[in-house]
Amino acid sequence: MKKIFMGVALMSVAFFTACSNKGTQQEAAAPAEPVNEAPAFIRLNAPLVVTADKAPAAIELARQLIPVSLKDAGAMEYDMYQSETRPGWLLIYETWKDQPSLDAHSATSHFTTIVPQMQALGELSIDALTPEAKGTTIRINCHVQAKDEASKAQIIAKGRELVAASLKDAGVVEYDILSSVTRPMELLIYETWKDQPSLDAHSASAHFTRLVPEIQGLAAGMSIEQFLK
Repeated sequence: MKKIFMGVALMSVAFFTACSNKGTQQEAAAPAEPVNEAPAFIRLNAPLVVTADKAPAAIELARQLIPVSLKDAGAMEYDMYQSETRPGWLLIYETWKDQPSLDAHSATSHFTTIVPQMQALGELSIDALTPEAKGTTIRINCHVQAKDEASKAQIIAKGRELVAASLKDAGVVEYDILSSVTRPMELLIYETWKDQPSLDAHSASAHFTRLVPEIQGLAAGMSIEQFLK
C-alpha cells in the first residue's frame, strides 16, 4: 500500500540551515499582490522494504529505472540507496524541478512498467517533501562522499556505531546509513526526529560529537539537507 506524506523543505548545505522569513508588511493603500509561489523542487524519499532475498531483484530493477528517469525532463536527481544495517531496506531518492515534471515521469512507460514490479517485491511508501505543507517532524538527509574503498569501509563502520547509539536517543523516529547502488563512493545518513528539541539533544550527545567529526575527517565531502514535514 502506498502512503503519501507531505512536508515543508528547509534546505541546508555543508552544515548550515537557511530559513526564509516572509514577514514583509505592505502599505494599507497598496493592492494585495496575488500569491503564486511554486516549490523550488519536489524531493521524494521513497522507502522500499523487501525481504533480504528479494533485495538484488529490487536493485536490478532500480538500475534499469534510474538511467532512463534521469533523462526525463525536470529530473534533478534519481538514485537508490541500500541500508548498511537493515537487509532489504532500500530508498528511492528523487528530486524533480516541479509537479508537472513529476507527473510526466509518473506517466512514462519506464515508470509504469518498472515501479509496479518493485511494488510487487515488498512495501513501497512515498515521502514527498515540498514547501507547501507544515509540520514539526524533522527529516535529515546527510550526504557523505567517501574518498576510496578504504575510507568508505571506515565511514560505514563508524556510521553503524552512530546509528546504534542514535536509535536510543529520545525523539528519534528513524536513523540509518545507506549506500548508493549506482555511485560507489556515495553514502547517505538518513534521519527523522520528532521535533527540534530532540534533534538538538542528539547533536549535543557524546556519540554525535565524537563520531560525526571522525566521519567528516574520513570523507571527501559532506552536506546536509534538513526538512520539516
